[in-house]
Amino acid sequence: MIRLLATISAVLTGSSVVYFYVFHQRLSSRIEHTSRQGKLASSKAKPMIIKSIPESTFTDQHFALHDCASKSVPRSSLPANISTELLFTKLVRRNMTIFTHFPQALMIRLISKTSEEKKSFKASHIATLDFHEGDLVCGLYRVISRSSNKVEFEIKMKNMEFINGRLAIGYEEKGDEVAFCTETMMWRCVDEKQAMPLEKPVLRWMHETAAWWLIDSGIKYLTELES
Repeated sequence: MIRLLATISAVLTGSSVVYFYVFHQRLSSRIEHTSRQGKLASSKAKPMIIKSIPESTFTDQHFALHDCASKSVPRSSLPANISTELLFTKLVRRNMTIFTHFPQALMIRLISKTSEEKKSFKASHIATLDFHEGDLVCGLYRVISRSSNKVEFEIKMKNMEFINGRLAIGYEEKGDEVAFCTETMMWRCVDEKQAMPLEKPVLRWMHETAAWWLIDSGIKYLTELES
């Protein structure tokens, strides 16, 4: 019986790996994405839409991981009677609410202790946010910059103060289309021996898959809103 259970477990695990690999590949074909890592000394290392990183950070003394995912949709596919700015706020609310159910968020929830942190996971709370500076979401993401077409979150990790990070979600209207984008960047000093979470292949793959799916499904959510 033990051998049978072990065999079944191995088959299920193998099937899950294959399923998520195929899922990742399909997402990749629907999303424009870039990913890079290295020192921050060059201007080429600067992110596309994240603007809140101090200029003094861009030196060869820092190592960073960066990824960006975007997808465009015809404006005519979105509700005509809802402004693009309001649609964007709805997208951020929806995506951050969905994220609370992801494995990453569940792990963050386990180490969240304060009332503010616990409240930041509640769907009823996220649904009221306009993401003003200082707002906290999912115990880890605090709004550091807000404009009509972008929200930038500062990422602060407990017990990992050596990590600095940003998450930005934004949009740009390009002719008859709207391009939605999500961008993440984490950096540390080059002489720091501890690795950042996204330096670990499995966690980086999970982050990448989640970011792509949230943009892809989030746009589908907007197109299905009632006009």
